[in-house]
Amino acid sequence: MLDNIADGFLGLFMFLTQWLSPHSSDGEIRIAAVRELTAVTAVECVISIEWNDRMSDLLDAGIPVSFAIMSYSDKGDTVRSIRTLSCDVADYTYMISDSLLNGADSVYTSKKIPQIFRAVKLYQRFERTFSRDASILHVEAVLLPSRVNRLNRSIDLSEICDCRKFSLHLVRKGTEIRQ
Repeated sequence: MLDNIADGFLGLFMFLTQWLSPHSSDGEIRIAAVRELTAVTAVECVISIEWNDRMSDLLDAGIPVSFAIMSYSDKGDTVRSIRTLSCDVADYTYMISDSLLNGADSVYTSKKIPQIFRAVKLYQRFERTFSRDASILHVEAVLLPSRVNRLNRSIDLSEICDCRKFSLHLVRKGTEIRQ
């Protein structure tokens, strides 16, 4: 019986947050840094998430935040990954996991991060590399629904953070990279 009541309160909470939050179409990914290396160009990107107390509360309750990130260029440089921020509710520390989805799957997990704002700042930043001779670069991040195992449900967090899809489109003209 208490499970039904908890489901009802969670549903009401999600309905109210969707109804009260402003809506926009696409978010943006900003460029933090560009480094020209020997064979590749490394672009450090930042997803512009409107982080708020509601997202912090959901994360602290054990609900992870995940992005599917894809990057590609006109030279065939394609990388797909899943980036997840989760909270260990036993000791309230945060971890970032990156799962590469190209060919040989691999997973990278960060050390435990004790503060949520530090974890979010690190979570929003990621790096992609492209061939130096690529003239078109595109990066896209899509917010994925989060699975809540205790309730046997998935939650769409896009209404809480005000956006589902974030993108960055760059064009290289000579040595200059522009949006």
